[in-house]
Amino acid sequence: MQQYLLIINTSPVGQYPNIHDAPNLPYQYIGAKHHLFDLIYNPTETKFLQLGREQGASTQNGQEMLVIQAEESWRIWNS
Repeated sequence: MQQYLLIINTSPVGQYPNIHDAPNLPYQYIGAKHHLFDLIYNPTETKFLQLGREQGASTQNGQEMLVIQAEESWRIWNS
């Protein structure tokens, strides 16, 4: 895990209503140099992000990406 400092969950694992699920990863090897990005935004903090944060990793959910995609879609369809 030390060679992979950016870990992205692109699956629906952990999305509502299955909020207690997380991708099967060796979280014990994640640390402060890691950044975990989850495309999920509901819940705000998924189990994946929680487990990473508890190991010292920085985390980010998918809400910002959702907003950017919505704005870009609006621009494309209304220009």
